[in-house]
Amino acid sequence: MVSSTLAQRRLAVQLRAVRVEAGRSQEDAAVALDCDVTKIYRIESGRTAAKPADVQALGFTYELDRKRIDHLVALARGAKTRGWADQYLDMIPDGLSMLADLEAYATSILDYSVEKVPGLLQTEEYARHVIDLADEIPADRREGLLKFRLERKQRVLSRKPLPRLQFTLHEAALHVEVGSRKVLVDQLAHLRELVGSGLVEINVWPFTAGLHRWMSGAFIVLGFEGGPQGDPSLVYVENQIEARYVESQQQVSRFVEKFGDMWARSVPIKEFKP
Repeated sequence: MVSSTLAQRRLAVQLRAVRVEAGRSQEDAAVALDCDVTKIYRIESGRTAAKPADVQALGFTYELDRKRIDHLVALARGAKTRGWADQYLDMIPDGLSMLADLEAYATSILDYSVEKVPGLLQTEEYARHVIDLADEIPADRREGLLKFRLERKQRVLSRKPLPRLQFTLHEAALHVEVGSRKVLVDQLAHLRELVGSGLVEINVWPFTAGLHRWMSGAFIVLGFEGGPQGDPSLVYVENQIEARYVESQQQVSRFVEKFGDMWARSVPIKEFKP
């Protein structure tokens, strides 16, 4: 079973590959489906889910064997299914829904956070106060957001097998009080408990380490290296205006490299003394 988002990404990569392998252009594919070439571009970039009938027609056009066509059609059907986060679509941005969907299948999650503890590590009270900062959100919607955040955390941390979970926190995130001093103290204790349980690895970039080359903001690298199809890794970044995904493998490699550099130069949280 694969997530709808991951199935759509996988299908996009494979449709592009078989088209190139067959020596066909996007214009040829558009003729086969009697559509504008823009539709082919959107399908091959993963921006639009391809219909099973369209996938089958493309398979015939590319002269694929029946087994390969059936595999692609199965992916197209998977891309149409609802992900677990879809029940929260009226409460959360599309980008966050996709992130939660992908986290459920990633084989590794590398997370760098600056001013606050990342969502996957937050206690319920810490998460509640973070959500309450958005005072423009109605109270009933905030409860839905809290429920989403807690379910997202539970789904990742209870996975079997567990993905590789590495978090680098800037020391600032361990000093900013969220709600009250007690909330922060309880949150820090929770971080140490998670590390002690073996579920996650957490390092801290201390103030004394000074600046580093990657102080442009938080990011999450989602890896799928051990997946059945070897799906490409991607990076999730967000700000107050938008959330976006970086899929260029050259750019993704830079994020992975910078995370590795920060990880190597930071301090394990169990050894960290503020």
